[in-house]
Amino acid sequence: MTTFANIADAGDQMAPLLADLPTDSMLIAIMPSGIAVACRIAKRTRMEVGAAFITRDDAGVQVAELPPVEGRTVVVVDDGIETGSAARAVIEAVRAAGAARVVVAMPVIPQSVEAWLALMCDEIIAIDRPLAPRSLSWHYEDFSPIDDEMGRFILARQAWKRGWTTKCVPEAGDPELQALGEI
Repeated sequence: MTTFANIADAGDQMAPLLADLPTDSMLIAIMPSGIAVACRIAKRTRMEVGAAFITRDDAGVQVAELPPVEGRTVVVVDDGIETGSAARAVIEAVRAAGAARVVVAMPVIPQSVEAWLALMCDEIIAIDRPLAPRSLSWHYEDFSPIDDEMGRFILARQAWKRGWTTKCVPEAGDPELQALGEI
């Protein structure tokens, strides 16, 4: 079963589903792959994009970096969910940081994971809801990975183009970003 041509296509298909959310909502991309989905959603919805940088170790998943979200509607975005551990960590982090409302928006979320994530957030929006977790590549024609370096590049470039300023991206107008070209 293939639903999406690639990660960007997943963002394009997700965008109309988020059209009713306030435009001052902040998309929080789970890095690195979530940034490609979030930027495509932002292009259509005009929502600001921030990033949740995560680390994985023996203690599980921790959020290492997160922009300020206090009082905002936060939309947690990634290329999909398999186990839900990264999404759970980001939901907990944005709640602790004072988000007013937390929406999880994923192209793919297994029903078994959605059941317990629904207890942690205010709303879940998804396209594919398989019964059980399985590899995300099952849902994509081209599931080319995005590494951390490329994820940071995409985030920085989008921030520069749109004038976003959060603690997770360089200042708008940074001359080094102007030289990067279009993405």
